[in-house]
Amino acid sequence: MQNSEKPPDEPAGAQMERDSYDLPSHDALSKILPEYLHLLKKPKTQTRTESIPQKKSQLNRTFDVHSPLKSPPIPVFEDAPHAGEDTEHQTKELENYRMAMHKMADDILSLRSQVSTLESENSQLRRDLSLKQDLTLLDDTDIDVMTKTEIADRIASLKFKLSSESSKAVAQKDRIQQLQNELIRKNDIEKEFVQLQRAHQQQQAVLKKYQARSGKISALEDTVRQQEKQVIEKMEKILDAKLKERNKENSEKKRAVVKHNDEEKLKRREIESVLAAENSRLRAELDRLRNLPPPVIIQQPVQSLQPFSDREKLELLTQLARAEGRIQTLEQQLKENSRQWGKEKQEMLTRLSEYEHGFARTSTMILHDLSVKSLTDSELGHTRHRQLEPLK
Repeated sequence: MQNSEKPPDEPAGAQMERDSYDLPSHDALSKILPEYLHLLKKPKTQTRTESIPQKKSQLNRTFDVHSPLKSPPIPVFEDAPHAGEDTEHQTKELENYRMAMHKMADDILSLRSQVSTLESENSQLRRDLSLKQDLTLLDDTDIDVMTKTEIADRIASLKFKLSSESSKAVAQKDRIQQLQNELIRKNDIEKEFVQLQRAHQQQQAVLKKYQARSGKISALEDTVRQQEKQVIEKMEKILDAKLKERNKENSEKKRAVVKHNDEEKLKRREIESVLAAENSRLRAELDRLRNLPPPVIIQQPVQSLQPFSDREKLELLTQLARAEGRIQTLEQQLKENSRQWGKEKQEMLTRLSEYEHGFARTSTMILHDLSVKSLTDSELGHTRHRQLEPLK
C-alpha cells in the first residue's frame, strides 16, 4: 500500500501526485541523469571561463540536444599543432556521449514498461481496495449507531449504485447481444466463405479439367490437320488418276458415240431412201390407178344388147369395192409411214442435240433405242417383203 507519510524534501504537489497516481516525481529525470555523468569525460585543455549557478527550479528545463546520428559542430581552433588532438578528443567524447544516450534511452524504455506494469497493478489494487472498503463499510456499519439521515444517505447511494449497475448490466446485455449477433453474422459469413472457397476449388478443378481438355483438343486439332493434309494429298492423287481414267473413258465414249452416230446416220439414210422409194412406188401406183381409162361402152342396137347377169354384176361390184379399199389402205399406210418417219427424225435430232450439249444417256434410254431400232428394222423388213396383191 502507499505510504501516507510525506518526506520533508519533496514538494506538496509531487507528494499529492504520488499519492493519487503512484507515479515518479517531476524531477526524477534530473535525479537519474547524474548516474550517467561518469561516462562523459571532460577534455583536459578545455577550461571553464564562466560558472553559471543552476537553480533548483531549472532542473526541468529542456535543452537542445544533438541527434546521435548527426555529429555535433566541431569548433575550429586557431592553434594548428593541437588541432589533431582536439578532434580526437572530441570524437572520443562524442562516442562516450552516444553510448550514454543509448544506455539512457534503453533505461527510459525499460522504465516506461515498468511504469505501465505498475500502473496496471496499481489500478487493479485500487479496484480491490474500493471493493474491500465497500464491504468493510457494509460490515462495520452498525444500524443502531447510524442516524436516520446517514441511513437514508446510505440507501440513496445504494439505490444510485444499484441503478447505475443495472444500467451497466443492461448495456452489457445489449453489448453481449450485439456481439452474439455479430458472431452469428460472422459465422454465416464464414460459412458462405467456406462454401465460396469450395465452389472456387470446384471451379478450379473444372477449369483444370477444361484446360486439359483444351490441350487435348488442340493436340487432336493438330493431328486432324496433319491427317487432313495427308488425306487431301491422297485424294488429289486419286482424283488425278480418276480424271485421267475419266478422260480416257470419255475419249473412248466419244469415239464410240461418233461411230454410233455414223451408223445411225447410215441407217437413217437407208430408211429415208427406202421410204422415199416406197412413197414413190405408192404414188406411181395411185397415179396409174387414177389415170386408167374409163371402160368403153359400145352401144349396140337394142335388139343386140344383152343385160349383164347377176353374177357378173356382183363380180364387178366386188372388184370395185376391193380397189377402193386397197386405195384407202395405201393412203393410210402412207400417212402412218410419214408420221413414223417424222417421229424418228425428231428423235434423231434430239439425240444429236443432247450429244452436242453433253447430256449423258441412261440405261433406259439405251434400251429404248434398242427397242426402237428393232422395231424399225422389223418394219423395214416387213415393208421390203410386202407386195401388193394384183388386181383382179
